[in-house]
Amino acid sequence: MVPRRSLLIGGFLLVGLLLVGSVFAVGTPEPTVTLENQDNETHYVTVYTVSDEDLAGYVNFEVTTDDGDRKHVTYSDIIWPGDYENVTLVDDEIETQTFVVEPGETVDGTVTSWSKGDVTVYIAERGPNREHASSQIVTCGTRGQTHSFTLQELGGGGTTTCGGGYSWIFR
Repeated sequence: MVPRRSLLIGGFLLVGLLLVGSVFAVGTPEPTVTLENQDNETHYVTVYTVSDEDLAGYVNFEVTTDDGDRKHVTYSDIIWPGDYENVTLVDDEIETQTFVVEPGETVDGTVTSWSKGDVTVYIAERGPNREHASSQIVTCGTRGQTHSFTLQELGGGGTTTCGGGYSWIFR
């Protein structure tokens, strides 16, 4: 017969292992991001998070047009690169963070404003005039995400791995 004390200690060890294993199984709390600049210009990548993809499409930005005028647009107006410079999020209640990636540099970071279920939005700008280069929405709402982007003169691409193990590639 196994002594009660051994059963009790074994039970606590099993519960402890299950708790530790569940923490590692779901990944880091916030998404991690890797930005690799293969261009000869500096890139500025602004990241923000919102509660869902619909809201992401209606967030307002202030931009500079080719004529030098400032105007307000929504995310749907800046899905494609070109036409705008100095893309600035207008909503003060949405926290943003900007990564500056010099030519030939790779920067790693964490999306600190992310909460479980959030959608992550990336806006990339290129060069001293901060020409809009790309926009990307990542819809994975689970922990353990990794986002990787290659920044280039004419576009770029990237991969996203969601906490559940699936990933996708975009250009």
